[in-house]
Amino acid sequence: MTVDLVIRDARLLTAQFMIEGAGVAVSDGKIVAVAKDPQLPEASRTLDAGGKILMPGAIDAHAHIYDPDYTHREDWRSGSAAAAAGGVTTLMDMPLVLTVMPELARQKIEVGERDSMVDFTIHAGMMETEEHLQRIPELADMGILSFKAFTTKPFEVTYDYIEELLVQAEQVGGRVVIHSEDGEIIDKGIHRVKDQEGRKDPLAHHESRPAEAEAVAVARIIESVARVGGHYHVAHINTAPGVELVAHAKARGLRVTSETCTHYLVFTKRDVEKWGPYLKMTPPLRTEEDVRGLWEGLRSGAVDMITTDHAPGTKEEKEVGWSDIWQAWGGIPGVETLLPISMSEGLHRWGLEPTTICAALTANPAKAFGIYPRKGEIAPGSDADLVLFDQKLEVVIRADRLHYKCGWSPYEGMTVRGWPVLVTVRGEVVAQDGEPVGRPGHGEFIPMGRWR
Repeated sequence: MTVDLVIRDARLLTAQFMIEGAGVAVSDGKIVAVAKDPQLPEASRTLDAGGKILMPGAIDAHAHIYDPDYTHREDWRSGSAAAAAGGVTTLMDMPLVLTVMPELARQKIEVGERDSMVDFTIHAGMMETEEHLQRIPELADMGILSFKAFTTKPFEVTYDYIEELLVQAEQVGGRVVIHSEDGEIIDKGIHRVKDQEGRKDPLAHHESRPAEAEAVAVARIIESVARVGGHYHVAHINTAPGVELVAHAKARGLRVTSETCTHYLVFTKRDVEKWGPYLKMTPPLRTEEDVRGLWEGLRSGAVDMITTDHAPGTKEEKEVGWSDIWQAWGGIPGVETLLPISMSEGLHRWGLEPTTICAALTANPAKAFGIYPRKGEIAPGSDADLVLFDQKLEVVIRADRLHYKCGWSPYEGMTVRGWPVLVTVRGEVVAQDGEPVGRPGHGEFIPMGRWR
């Protein structure tokens, strides 16, 4: 048998193992063989990896890529190009406003399949009303089986509503993603800092949202899961106590998963002194102790995955925050640097195993959102979404080398060890040497599977 492509002489990395001198064979966009080099078949094209890491393409399970009202910030073309260049082969688009209506979700999918370079799926949100609950079965039939809700403004719902959402999502085999900060605590914190103290400085935003807000919300929702069932996914967890609560929930056998973001793994509130409003995001930055707790959560498995919450604002939308932080857009870009920062920091600073970092970027998000083993794995039958990662490359992150619309990065000047040098989506090369070379419209919508 002659296959389309063979990649050999790689350090093959998955969530389960790392093997030297191995490779993969690809035909018709699928992996057809995984073996040590001598056992690989003949191919129309052979690529020598030269000992570089070959791993599944990264999955960003939380990225705000496309909203028709905010395409000046990002869209499918620019966002997917940045993803491809950074080794992200599947995007899970999170709404900025409503995609809970099936007709809006269909429009997003249509534009994505026209413009995206990488594969994608989408979360439905924001879940706020009884009408939204009634749309769950139709969305599920479309392959949209993740439903986003907030416990704080601007899309705040009650804990009783979240229990009903957990029940309704469970009935269709779905999962519920919750921005988990207690609304009452946040309201009091903002009132104290903004109204009573009159503060407008960049750090005021971070200090108005106390860490206990996450712990209270996570604890309450975990108890809801214990009562009514369902799959609760904690969005962008960023405190050490939050990680401990998730660990205890997992130990009880509850279906709870969690994600953190690269910025919570790298920055603390101290970095606001330098970056000011450019580091405004919600939830806010925390302490060195919390950063350590997040990395230990990844090591132990309490934190399942690393995402970006990619939500860029323009420089103008951020700069207003120097004089009044409350007016600045709250969000940062991150999809293109997800893989290199996670690998560099995780391996070389925090000493995690390569398989642990790989799992957090590939298999774990794929399993949590029902697209495994099609995505997130190197195995026969899986999509040939592959990243050749040169661990010897030392790269200084520069915004003018990235591919966002916004033209800036909070990681400007950061040095990372390792960068993707070849990226494929279903066997087609979409990026090479850090540059997107793929075809807009190559990306496909990937339906989520149901929990059963």
